Amino acid sequence: MRAPRDIIKHVSVETAKARRKCYRSKQHHIAKGQACVVIKEGSFDGSKNYCVACALDIFDAADQRL
Repeated sequence: MRAPRDIIKHVSVETAKARRKCYRSKQHHIAKGQACVVIKEGSFDGSKNYCVACALDIFDAADQRL
C-alpha cells in the first residue's frame, strides 16, 4: 500500500538564524533564535516568514476550514 500523501509539505517551523520580518505584519519582527513559521510558495522559489502570533491566527483559520 502507498504512503498517505503529505498535504502540508510547504509549511515548516524554523529557528531564525538572523532577524526576519513577519510577512503578515510589518510591525512584527522575528529575532535571531526565535521560532517562526515558514511557508514556501509553489509558484516561486521564495518563502514567507510569520511570527508566532500571526502563525497562530493562520493555524486557527486553517482549523476552521478543516
